[in-house]
Amino acid sequence: MNKKKLFSVIILSYNNLQYMINCLESVLNQDYDCIEIVISDDCSDNLEIEKIEKYIKKNKKDNIKSYIINQNRANVGTVKNLNNAIKLANGNYFINLACDDLLYDKKVLTNVVKFFENTNYLAATGFIEKFYTYDVNILDKKSPGKWVMNFINNKTPMEIYKKLCQKNFLAGPGFCYNRDLINIYGFYDESYRLIEDYSRYLYLTRNGCKLGFINLCIIKYRAGVGVYYKGMNGDSNDKIYVQYNNDLDLIKKKEINPYMNYFK
Repeated sequence: MNKKKLFSVIILSYNNLQYMINCLESVLNQDYDCIEIVISDDCSDNLEIEKIEKYIKKNKKDNIKSYIINQNRANVGTVKNLNNAIKLANGNYFINLACDDLLYDKKVLTNVVKFFENTNYLAATGFIEKFYTYDVNILDKKSPGKWVMNFINNKTPMEIYKKLCQKNFLAGPGFCYNRDLINIYGFYDESYRLIEDYSRYLYLTRNGCKLGFINLCIIKYRAGVGVYYKGMNGDSNDKIYVQYNNDLDLIKKKEINPYMNYFK
């Protein structure tokens, strides 16, 4: 395996910075030997850049080749924040990580690179396991179901697209891809503000991109703290809930409804 290929771990944050150190620990523990950390914060109230830098410098090993910490001047939403991070990154490989989630174990990046080097896929997803804030060691069963892996591995992009039109059955956390995916299919669609994964999966498969499925757990997913859940808590987060559903409506109008003739 070519250890010289840089792997950019993209960490997105917005007012969930209490989990940043925990997330960074899972990255700093990786055994892959050429890692770049790209943190992009979407204008949180309490970003402490010096504290984060101090932690990285104190705990990083030689495999951490560089790190970037960006804070947007205004809140731009998940999708544009992700694009901002990708534009800052220098890697050959990428993985999307929310700062309230964790890489599953120390071999995640090594295993992702092996997968890409042994296949011709440009992008892949895998299994996740949920955990709860009070104890990262208490994990639910992995998801999605094994049928998803079998389906992805045995169907054409259009068949996957048609199934996705019914419902998003792929995990968003831990989406992995190489730079060629961006070069060929472009950045994420900033018509959407919060939902980056479902719209992306529909766009890629509809345009002939074959997604791979890695038969491993990639992410420990912190349950109950994502954008959608924040939007269900009431008060000032009601607007998040509304925006999330606006994105869902736009996905139907833009990614699904115009292509219904594909099903005839």
